[in-house]
Formats: sequence, C-alpha cells, structure tokens
Amino acid sequence: MPYFQAHTIKVLTDKPLKQVMAKPDTSDRLIKWSVELGEYDVKFEARPVIKSQVLAYFVGDNTPTEHMEEDPFENERGIWKYSVDGSSCITSSGAGLVLASPDGWTLECALRFKFKATNNEAEWEALIAGLTIAKHLDVQKIEASVILS
Repeated sequence: MPYFQAHTIKVLTDKPLKQVMAKPDTSDRLIKWSVELGEYDVKFEARPVIKSQVLAYFVGDNTPTEHMEEDPFENERGIWKYSVDGSSCITSSGAGLVLASPDGWTLECALRFKFKATNNEAEWEALIAGLTIAKHLDVQKIEASVILS
C-alpha cells in the first residue's frame, strides 16, 4: 500500500473552494483533479490566522512575569520612544518607524514589504519589527505609538 493511501493528507488553504467549484470554467478542471486524488484521503481545512498567533506569542514571550527578577538599575534608565506609521497602495505596502533613545540617539527606518497588506497590517508588521530591534538593543523601557488608519 503506497504511503499516501495509508495516511490522511491535510491541506491548509485560504482559497474559497465552494466559490471556485460553482464556476463552470474552473470546476471541470477541479473535477478531473478530484477524480485523480479521490483514492487518497485528502481533507481541506481553512488555514488558521498566523499573524494573530505570532503576535500573541511575541507578547507572551516578552511580558514580564512574577518570577523575573527586577533589575535594580531599571529605574535609572530612561524610556525610549517608538513611533510607527504604515501605509499601503495597490502596488506595494510599507511602513516607517522611528526609535529614539532617552539621550537623543535616533534610529529611522523605512520598511518595504514583499506582500500586499492593508494599512493596519503594515503598521502591525512595523510595530513587531521595531520591537524586535529594540529587544536587540537591550531596551528595557519603551513607549510605543502607532498611527492607526
């Protein structure tokens, strides 16, 4: 017995298969594939939302807990300022971020995404990118402002 006949195959997709099957020009091709794949146990499931999971993991991994020791020098350090603004158009999407240290050092960064995104998605991607940069710079306190459109 071949491997794929012995196991269930789960296909995660974000494509609306019901709408595609309703169109006569594409449903003929899909029926041919359905016959070919019919001998296998193929299940189609909606792809879970990944961005919210990644954001939840990021927040969970970077949120202090009771078990973390408090840094005695933390109160002596200043608060970094972080600003994000994202935008998108028909052909591309991107965002700008500014990270400013308490002593006046400023990091300005422009991001261009290789995927289509709404304004809010671009802003969230930029927020995560900037927080990752701040983490690499060992920033302890940060105040973020996101311009949501």
